[in-house]
Amino acid sequence: MNNLFISGDIGIGKSYLLKSVLEEVSTSIGGFITEKYYIEKGHNVIMKSLNDLSAIETVAYAKESNDIFRARVNVEGFDVFGSEQIEYSIRNRTITVMDELGVMERNSEVFKESIWKALDSDSIVVGIIKNRKNDFLRKIKDREDAKVLFLTGENGYQIQEEIREWLRKRKIIFKRSSSHIWKQKKIDMYERALEYKGHDYPGIFLRKILDNTENISEKTWFEIGSGSGAFTLKLAERSKDIHCLDSSYNMLLNLSRKFMDMDMKNFKAAIMPFEDFEKGLYNYVLSSFSGSALSKVENLEKFLGLAKEKAFIICPPLKGHYNFKGDVLEKSLGRKVKSFGKGSGEIIKYLDENNMSYIYEEIDYNFPQVFNTIEECFEFFSRYHSIEEKEEDALSEFIRESLRDEGRIYVFDNFRRAGFFIIDTT
Repeated sequence: MNNLFISGDIGIGKSYLLKSVLEEVSTSIGGFITEKYYIEKGHNVIMKSLNDLSAIETVAYAKESNDIFRARVNVEGFDVFGSEQIEYSIRNRTITVMDELGVMERNSEVFKESIWKALDSDSIVVGIIKNRKNDFLRKIKDREDAKVLFLTGENGYQIQEEIREWLRKRKIIFKRSSSHIWKQKKIDMYERALEYKGHDYPGIFLRKILDNTENISEKTWFEIGSGSGAFTLKLAERSKDIHCLDSSYNMLLNLSRKFMDMDMKNFKAAIMPFEDFEKGLYNYVLSSFSGSALSKVENLEKFLGLAKEKAFIICPPLKGHYNFKGDVLEKSLGRKVKSFGKGSGEIIKYLDENNMSYIYEEIDYNFPQVFNTIEECFEFFSRYHSIEEKEEDALSEFIRESLRDEGRIYVFDNFRRAGFFIIDTT
């Protein structure tokens, strides 16, 4: 049994719950999701590929009434675009997502055939299925090889745990650290930091990257750890195209919406760990704080092999550093002070052993976090440092000394240091 679906009433949070679990896994994800984009007097239903998040198709238009039975359905959109996403995913991705199956595809026979093919395959299929009654949905729910979980307002945690366990039994790898799991609230805070005018990131690095490229409008990029696009969007505006890779389901969905809102089409984006990426060739490659993606020698070698001209790497410095004044807080709590990462040393060792030409420097910069309230700041640091009740007074004092009131917002300066590589790969 490799097929699992979540059902439940409209608005109960089916897609949100599935997204939450998929954000935790470290494997390649494909298939499709559907999203609403509101326009005058109604909304378009967009099918977005998860194989390449730049690929979209309008599959229906519905008026404000939200009556899906009266929607104008693009049958060919389901049959051609939709079936292609499913069939590609079951061949090339570990998990195939179908979010969601319902009513609008009832006359799209080719699309439905691709669904049966996926469900009959050995691929892992997870999806959302509407709580409706029709022959198409009934056939899926009645399959002996399909597990259907019904979400209510009370059983969300239980359903989430059940999906995790179901995936683990199928050898799906989960991320080792919660720091690499991007829930929407965390993404919103990160976006708030990027929008704040008084920061150096990513500008201080972007200027150095652009100063070390030539004829960039004709060049292609590969970026690992793209996140929500701090570098991606700026590079895409100036370059021929960019291929983005990230293991974060939520971050890449967020990035794809930005590209769509900006009407930019010169990008591709895939949800997968770097280990699963097939080799290609690009003029330039970039890795910015991509976690442990380049910690293995074979991954670093593979990454550098993608670049025809230069590789740029931004990572923790030689001696490690402290994020959000972590050393100050941990000392005040009487804890052992732990630094954040020492990624540059391993890279330097590899480059020297292989006689590669490179420039390395360490760059100091400020990337403040912006909070709407003092309480939000307290909650952030409580979670970030796993603060116990007996430590709360010390945390409150730390926040009072560090937080800057700018009227409508509170700003916590975050002075950091990073290692920056420019590597010649010609």
